[in-house]
Amino acid sequence: MKEILFPMMTGDASEPGVLATWYVADGDTVAEKHLLAEVAIDKVDAEIYAPAAGTVRLRVQEGDEVAQGSVIAVIE
Repeated sequence: MKEILFPMMTGDASEPGVLATWYVADGDTVAEKHLLAEVAIDKVDAEIYAPAAGTVRLRVQEGDEVAQGSVIAVIE
């Protein structure tokens, strides 16, 4: 199982970000390097890609405020 983390996007780890968009649904099967999500902090956006192939299990919903470095999904 691979954990998908909200990236560290600022020098202040206590500053939360937002899971802006999921490009997959819970239970989808993805290939390695498949685009999973877009996240944002302040005016900085980042895309999250699958580190491995497998089945995605989402841990947060679109629009949720998320701590940097926290698990947003896993790939089984």
